[in-house]
Amino acid sequence: MEIPGEYLADMADTRRRLKKMADVGGLKVVFSGRISNSRLALEATEYAYAHGRGEEFHRAVFQKLYGEGQHIGNWEVLREAAINAGLDAGEMESAVKSGEYAEVLEKKLAEAASLGVKAVPTFVINDSYRIVGAQPYEVFEQALAAIESAKE
Repeated sequence: MEIPGEYLADMADTRRRLKKMADVGGLKVVFSGRISNSRLALEATEYAYAHGRGEEFHRAVFQKLYGEGQHIGNWEVLREAAINAGLDAGEMESAVKSGEYAEVLEKKLAEAASLGVKAVPTFVINDSYRIVGAQPYEVFEQALAAIESAKE
């Protein structure tokens, strides 16, 4: 599958912004030479939330992707993230491979599409205002100020 050039340009811009924000925060960020398909990670995240460890798993996957530059479409990486989050990695993999969490994810994706979400991350405020992509804190401040001004 060929990736459109505009997508690659957007990805490069996103990576530059993320690197700049990480540098400001004193954080290490590592970008892989590939673009991971996040479908497995998203279904595994649904499993993690169903087992009360969603935030922990999300952080572990985020660390694997951006802290270590690992491929989150790989079961070995996801199993390590599951263990780091306190989950049973084998049970998670079996549940996801069975398709148990595919429908849950599809419902959430449909809900996101109904809100106009086309990229991740997208932050939806008051069901109408959207902030797309990794953005600095000031962008959120401006959005909240704009929403507050519209109320007046």
